[in-house]
Amino acid sequence: MMSNVSKKYRWWVIFLLWTGCITNAMDRGSLGVAAPYIMKDLGLDPALMGVVLSSFFWTYTAMNIPAGLLADKFGAKTALGWSAFIWSVLTALTGTASNYIQLIAFRLGVGVGEAGIQPINVKVVKNNFPTEERGTAVGMYNSGMRVGLAIVPVLMAFLMSAWNWRVAFYVTGLISVLWVALWYFTFRSDKPEPAKPGEVVEQIPWRQLLKHRTLVGICISKFLQDYMYYLFVTWLPAYLVLERGFTIIKMGWYASMPWIFTFCALPFVGILSDTLIKRGMSVTNSRKGMIIGGHLVASLVVFAVYTDNALVAMWLMTIAVVFESASSTIMLVTCAEVAPPNAAGAVAGIMNSAAGAAGIAAPIITGILLKLTGSFQQAFALASVFIIIAALTMWLVVGKIEQISFDPKPAADTTTSG
Repeated sequence: MMSNVSKKYRWWVIFLLWTGCITNAMDRGSLGVAAPYIMKDLGLDPALMGVVLSSFFWTYTAMNIPAGLLADKFGAKTALGWSAFIWSVLTALTGTASNYIQLIAFRLGVGVGEAGIQPINVKVVKNNFPTEERGTAVGMYNSGMRVGLAIVPVLMAFLMSAWNWRVAFYVTGLISVLWVALWYFTFRSDKPEPAKPGEVVEQIPWRQLLKHRTLVGICISKFLQDYMYYLFVTWLPAYLVLERGFTIIKMGWYASMPWIFTFCALPFVGILSDTLIKRGMSVTNSRKGMIIGGHLVASLVVFAVYTDNALVAMWLMTIAVVFESASSTIMLVTCAEVAPPNAAGAVAGIMNSAAGAAGIAAPIITGILLKLTGSFQQAFALASVFIIIAALTMWLVVGKIEQISFDPKPAADTTTSG
């Protein structure tokens, strides 16, 4: 398939994935930005708001593997188009919520839609880019996630100041609907061709796949590193308002700071990993080395909440987000490297389910710790410990970075001879 993909079209694919990630991240991060004001408006305490923030990840986690399977079966164009439409509409409907039950219901719907973004993106990259270009492709499109997270605090702060938090959700949902149209009309159909009569169709040996050392290690490491990521996505705006005493506008600018720097860094992260491979470094050393190094630097976030200087704290948090995101980007590239040809979406879905589990845990645990202690210090300390363990897991558990191979059993031939 890659031989039929022109360089010009590959750049357009990166642009589509990049802009899709922007809208995805905006809708994912919007509730965290609005959280302090929704809490006040609807009378929610931190623990209950933690449950609301977590609810997105209940369905997000459950739907990652199905989304990957649907992409493998029907193609990325159909799967991602429907995913984006679902998350767009449900984001807009969040603005109509009048109690926490409705908030949870709408966020469950957003989670269903957003579950498709990373499994499908990994499939698109594997099908359209050779190994030595995948790091660059993933680094560029994944920076869109950080662009979205940088835009949404400022955009939401402006909309909430001018109108209210409900209008803010209507606007972000509409922006995502416009992206659905762009994707539908410009991405080429990639629907798999049906099997020909008598053709043997290889099935995924799930038992072998799920027990494979490399995939198990990647999933554990992904959960532990993304715990920090989702702590920032869901609670950073509230941390700035509740613990640092920022105004809504000041919060918007400061909450954008880590994501702006991450957006600038991620394309270079992917390019660096690919360049190391082109210059003779093994795929394993390039991918694993950058992931582990990113984990260790990100663990410095623990010092951010123990300084009285808000600017110093934000710089430490920015460094942590940049290096956690760098590790996450190369982790996605690694997923594309190890996935069998007929299961890229499914393997990415498995890995991203681990990320979704972190998304469930981080908001709830943070909310409980905040309610019990009145501080975010323990929450950030826990995230720091987790990401150090993630580095050890990547080093000691994950094996050689190469395509997972096994002896798949062919599906039964249902054709009859004439």
